[in-house]
Amino acid sequence: MQSTGLVSFAAVVWVARGWPSFEPGMVPYAIALGLTGVIAVAALYRGLALGPVAVVAPVVASYVVITVILVVIVLGERLTLAQILAASLVFVGVVLTSTDARELRVTLGRPVPGVRIGLISTVGFGLWAAIFAIATRQYSWVAMVLLLRATSFVFVGAFVASRHIDLRVFRERIVLALGTTVGILDTLANGLFARGIESGYASLAATGTGMYPIVPAVLGMLALGERIAPNQIVGIVLLVIGLATLGAVS
Repeated sequence: MQSTGLVSFAAVVWVARGWPSFEPGMVPYAIALGLTGVIAVAALYRGLALGPVAVVAPVVASYVVITVILVVIVLGERLTLAQILAASLVFVGVVLTSTDARELRVTLGRPVPGVRIGLISTVGFGLWAAIFAIATRQYSWVAMVLLLRATSFVFVGAFVASRHIDLRVFRERIVLALGTTVGILDTLANGLFARGIESGYASLAATGTGMYPIVPAVLGMLALGERIAPNQIVGIVLLVIGLATLGAVS
């Protein structure tokens, strides 16, 4: 994912003849972004593997709160009451869409092994988004995306080499295609997030990223024939209303 994202984005930038200039001050941000991003994603997958997903997913989705608090403190952004209420509605929608209340009821009172790992992912994503927002306010977002992808590639590559992980699975076309697609889409998301930060409040742009649970919920329903829980339907409705309101008051 890291390599395909880096190569594809670099190719687009090169073709568009928009190759940015790099400054020494970008390096610490790039290292921090690469490290927190890799840790957050690894913890997310591990937390979901340990499960249950109905509990781990909403815990991880709450990273938006950490990002908004850090951005408000560091960048000094001040939100109106209407923006705070709309952002809160979005957050409630995120939590509802991320979990299946039917599964959640079954797990109540039981040990939840994935939650501790999920909390690491929550903090990691929250820090990553805040650092990215701060960095793109100071430097070119194109340069920052290139650098963070490069540092992520180095960190992941070092881990793979140290653990002697077998990568021959990527010889299969379907696996390679999936990895390439994920890398491109993830890098595209980073670019769109950066553009959102540039165009307005970073805290509101970060809040908007919380709508991602809608995508797997809808795709799971359409592609896999899954039936989403009633609370997830409510969550999707709240997300749409919250985001529309956020756009109207911003």
